[in-house]
Formats: sequence, structure tokens, C-alpha cells
Amino acid sequence: MLVIADRFIMQIGWIFVLCFTFPRYSVATSKCYDLNAPARNMGKALIARGAGWQDIQDVTRPAGHAVAKPLEHVIMAHNTNKFIAYNNIPPDIPKVKTKSNSKGVLMMNPEAQDEASWIVHTIPGFPKALRGYVFPAAEIQKGHLFICLTIKE
Repeated sequence: MLVIADRFIMQIGWIFVLCFTFPRYSVATSKCYDLNAPARNMGKALIARGAGWQDIQDVTRPAGHAVAKPLEHVIMAHNTNKFIAYNNIPPDIPKVKTKSNSKGVLMMNPEAQDEASWIVHTIPGFPKALRGYVFPAAEIQKGHLFICLTIKE
């Protein structure tokens, strides 16, 4: 009987701790703010061996910035380019509905350097392979993320 009473007291203790640990619903709710962020064509990049976050050039430009440079092997037609692009909302296919949210590009260079890159990103319908670099204008105001991992042998 004593063991059962001890367990009962322990359960009451946990209920007591949980009731006073979790705030009430009215206290726990958060406010949503619509900041109407300015549509800027530039961003920030954290590049290996760099000195912290750096400003990058206009991401809508066709070349010369941290987003376009890793995609050179995807956007230019060349017989040595090897890549796999995946996007739950593929380019030029309207009204695709999926339960996935995966977007990225895996690029391989089978030449002497034997290197690869993997880009994970959040832009629907991007990139349009073998058609040149085009950043969708409709996506400028929505904050997006690019992660590029470079693998060298």
C-alpha cells in the first residue's frame, strides 16, 4: 500500500510541476507582424574562410555573385556538366501540388578534380536548367535561403 501511495504522490507532483511550468494559452500566444519587407535584390553570404557575413551583388544579375557562381554547371549547356535538379514545384509546370518541400541541385564534375556541389534552396521553379541564370522576380520580396556544400576529393 505504501508503494502505491508513493507513486500517487509522485504523479501529483508531476501534475503540479506541469501545470505551473506551461504558461496559460493567453500568455503563450504570440503576435504576428506584417513588416512588408522592402524588395531588395541583394543578400548576405557566409563564405568559407571569409570574414563573417558579406554583402552579395544583385541576385537578379546573370553572373558574378554567390548564387549564380555555384550554378554555372547547371545553367550552361556543356557535355561535361553532370547534375540532378529536384524541386517540388518544377519550372514551367503550373499548379503542381505536392506534400513535399524539397528543392536542390546536386552537381558533379567527373574531370580530373573530381569534385561535387550540393545546393539546397527554397525557391520554387528554380533553377531552369540549361537556360541561363534567371532569378524569379516574383520571389524577390520573399526571403529565401541557399546552402551550397562543395565536396572535393
